[in-house]
Amino acid sequence: MWLYLLVFVVLSVIVAGVLQFAFKNLEVPGGYWNRLVGSLIGAIIADLVLGDWGWMLAGFNVIAGLIGAFLIGWLYIYLVNRYAVGSREEKKEESA
Repeated sequence: MWLYLLVFVVLSVIVAGVLQFAFKNLEVPGGYWNRLVGSLIGAIIADLVLGDWGWMLAGFNVIAGLIGAFLIGWLYIYLVNRYAVGSREEKKEESA
């Protein structure tokens, strides 16, 4: 159980770092921590949904976790940037 959680968290931290580097031009409120939340959600959902195939480490599906963490993490960044940051910019334009 502990090793499963360790693999899950380490994989999510690595993917969040990659997302931070790859999408550094998209400013997200909370920065790295919001990217980490998206990666954690994506990794756990992918592991639960995609099941046991590919490279398993301590019962965690590493390949599915990578795919899910990146896709859901990217989608999370996109939605937060579009709706949270976009609405703030619209309010600034209206007040000016």
